[in-house]
Amino acid sequence: MSSLHLLAAALLCMLSLTGQAATRFTYISPESERDPRTTYDRELLRLALEKTRDQFGDYELVPAPPMTKARERLSMQLDSYPNLFVMDSYSSTREGLGLTYVRFPIHLGIVSYRICFVSPQQKAAVSRVTDLKGLRQFTFGQGKGWLDVDILRYAGMEVVEVEGYEKLFKMVARGRFDLFCRGASELRSEQLTHKEIADLLVDEALLIYYPLPRVFYTNPNNREALQRVEQGLQLAWQDGSLQALWRKSFGPAIAFAKFSQRRLLRLDNPFLEGISFDYRPYFYNPQTDRFGDY
Repeated sequence: MSSLHLLAAALLCMLSLTGQAATRFTYISPESERDPRTTYDRELLRLALEKTRDQFGDYELVPAPPMTKARERLSMQLDSYPNLFVMDSYSSTREGLGLTYVRFPIHLGIVSYRICFVSPQQKAAVSRVTDLKGLRQFTFGQGKGWLDVDILRYAGMEVVEVEGYEKLFKMVARGRFDLFCRGASELRSEQLTHKEIADLLVDEALLIYYPLPRVFYTNPNNREALQRVEQGLQLAWQDGSLQALWRKSFGPAIAFAKFSQRRLLRLDNPFLEGISFDYRPYFYNPQTDRFGDY
């Protein structure tokens, strides 16, 4: 074989090895074309992987099909997809599921601030609420398996669990329950993508708060992948690119929320026991427009 052929063969081998070296990471697809919730999570995961490309090598980011919360957790437990990372609210109740998580609050606490869609029949009454006792007069709708269900019930609220994200918007508009509360980062885009639903109204009076650090969960077997994502998030936080992505993604929603014009009602989150990192230095404070002013 000529030296030219040997060189060509070596180059082909190197290209083949390079292709094989790309590590596959999996994220969850949105539940519908109108579901904007996973966009930021996907882009944040991509940012973390880009920040660590030099150390860990190339990557491939691929979607898994839409899933219910129960199915997401089962898929992680069974390790059904390579390096599957799933956003979820941290909860001590998940400690027995055999999962692990990235020690970083990926939404920087913005979902801790809850603004509600409200039924037309109860909008005026809700606007007059001044305390938790008054809030307990109303029914809440939430998705099945969401941690919000347990937090609201712990606070003495009546909660209707619904299987299926899209159903919740129609049900609150039709008065099947009184309030469907969303993270302050979520409500504006959801209102825009569901504007064809008649009587899908936004409460303009209340701001409900409970600390809700959201993290990336994964299977414990994905040790190197977890280390990479955690390291990448810290690098992005330190150089400011994470905060820039966060503000680009949620800035319009924050302006829409008009925090200063709302009455703040605080609830406890009893499911933070055992969390292995301090999320507070990363949490956003809308009163100061800064992070860490907890």
